[in-house]
Amino acid sequence: MMTVLASIFWLIITLGVLVTFHELGHFLLARLFGVKVLRFSVGFGKPIWSRFDRYGTEIAVAPIPLGGYVKLLDERNCDVSASEKHNAYNHKPAWQKFLIMFAGPAFNFILAFLLYWMMFVVGKPEIKPTIGEPTKLMEQAGFSAKDQIIEVDGEKVNTWSDVSMYLITAGLDRRDIQVTIKNNAGSVQEKNLKLSQLPSGIKESKMMSAIGLKAWQMPVPAVMGELSEGLPAAKAGLRKGDEIVAINGETVEDWYQLSQQISELSPPLTLTYVRNGQEFEARINQYVTDPDNPKRQVIGIRPIQPDEQVVDYAKSLYYELSYGPLQAMPMAWQEMLKITGKSLEMIGKLLVGKASLENLSGPITIAQVANDSAARGFSWYLSFLALISLSLGIINLLPVPMLDGGQILFLLFEKVKGAPLSERFEIRAQLLGMLMLVSLMTLAIYNDILRTLS
Repeated sequence: MMTVLASIFWLIITLGVLVTFHELGHFLLARLFGVKVLRFSVGFGKPIWSRFDRYGTEIAVAPIPLGGYVKLLDERNCDVSASEKHNAYNHKPAWQKFLIMFAGPAFNFILAFLLYWMMFVVGKPEIKPTIGEPTKLMEQAGFSAKDQIIEVDGEKVNTWSDVSMYLITAGLDRRDIQVTIKNNAGSVQEKNLKLSQLPSGIKESKMMSAIGLKAWQMPVPAVMGELSEGLPAAKAGLRKGDEIVAINGETVEDWYQLSQQISELSPPLTLTYVRNGQEFEARINQYVTDPDNPKRQVIGIRPIQPDEQVVDYAKSLYYELSYGPLQAMPMAWQEMLKITGKSLEMIGKLLVGKASLENLSGPITIAQVANDSAARGFSWYLSFLALISLSLGIINLLPVPMLDGGQILFLLFEKVKGAPLSERFEIRAQLLGMLMLVSLMTLAIYNDILRTLS
């Protein structure tokens, strides 16, 4: 329950910040060109709080935090007195109307740049993209465990996010790529990763597995360390040094697989373990609440301490992605351009059918990821907020009626035609745009529900 409430809270904060900044762009440019702003609303619905500024603009907060809007004085949707016609949006020249519409998405890009800059200044903890035991295409290309990926197709990569972004987009095109690695001995090598050999029908979420790429993990055998007295595992007879080799007959390779199976299965469980070279079985009839974390159900086991050399190597993979205030500016600009380019590329693949519509996410996923990123730390939340701000800016520039890009398209038609478009055409186009947006939102929420259930 607390996780749900936290997700809702961070969704409201996220959309509140992004929508306010987006609408601020429209608001400031409208004011600059002398257009009267009737209402600046954060959220939809009947305002729960409002006040009027000295220009007669109602500043409002509404209860549905899934968007916002700026209502401009316009003869097409309200009565305008003769004395105020010069303040009406529809009486302004096309170039001013264009800039007013473009300002919303532009402010989202500006916000994204500022957020990335702040993220780099604050510092973001990262893990060097170091691979585990390669399989499939990775193994065929000659990669080895502990190879660190430093470039993909000539582009420098610093994080696992960079690696997955480049590999997934290239994988969707079934395009072979050059991957530069630094091996465990420190030498730099290039490998040709033949993504053209990927089987058809692979979903984006399964792409890394199909390529045979996984991150290096500290090897932790499924050997018992200290057991908590009075909890199910100790009661069932397990002792320190016992090695779990199977759960309900399914083989267990290491501690990660052991933890995963316990989290996915419900008691009773039959644990097969080895003690002094002999196999025994223990039966776990129930889980108990973790005394240190009420959200978890446990049986009371801990792994043995790993070798110090392994721990030191694992620590060496962690680093802080951090720059000074001046250095952070070009880094933020490059990050924004990189994410924007890959986002546009993915939208193009969605339109031509190369990428699955299952990638569309709605408010449920945004809420969950917002909560997760906030829990990981301030810099992670800044990164997430920047990504959503970029997405909002890009989506709003799409030439769909009801979006800023659709309004810009109407202005271009108006410029070519030499006269305003008919009110009847605009109404029909707006209805079509609304239908498209409702359909996409319905699909996104459906995807959200499927992800949550799975």
